[in-house]
Amino acid sequence: MPKMCQGKLSKDMKSILLLIGQKGSGKSYIGEYLEKEFGIKFIRVEDWAKSIKKGRSVNNEEYLNEVFFKIKNGIREKISKCELLSFESLGLTKQFDQMLQDLKKEYNLVTVKINCDFNRCIERIKFRDQSIHIEFSEEQLKKINSAFLEKGIKTDFEVNNNDNDINKLRKDLEKIINNIHIRVFGT
Repeated sequence: MPKMCQGKLSKDMKSILLLIGQKGSGKSYIGEYLEKEFGIKFIRVEDWAKSIKKGRSVNNEEYLNEVFFKIKNGIREKISKCELLSFESLGLTKQFDQMLQDLKKEYNLVTVKINCDFNRCIERIKFRDQSIHIEFSEEQLKKINSAFLEKGIKTDFEVNNNDNDINKLRKDLEKIINNIHIRVFGT
């Protein structure tokens, strides 16, 4: 598959893969896999969120407004150089909902829900590199992931990330990428 960061398509034909899922579901892992295996630029928006946090609660309205403003504009800037990119989000806030609507108006935005068992997500978080993630207590994580499941976000595609079967994951991602290609080019 060709590298997807060449910036030759018109704005309305450029595509964004938005990976949505619980904390610990593997959004960053899959985004990094997309970049490594398919050349689809992955943007770790949590890096932007961490740089803006400055000791504030993740529920602080001012913080959330700043974060999603940064994400929306950062994605716009990055997609100007790419044909397809991916980024991840939990998708719980009204600011997320507004960003999603705004980006859908401008680009071919494709949402992918990363499914993973609730308890497996919590376990994964215990063993991941905490320095690159916003810190939460286990109780906070359970509340956040429960809220995600309750929200029931509808997505264009779903990927199961429970079993660590890299071949199945690759096939699922290839189907999604091929579908995007058909949407954009009609072939």
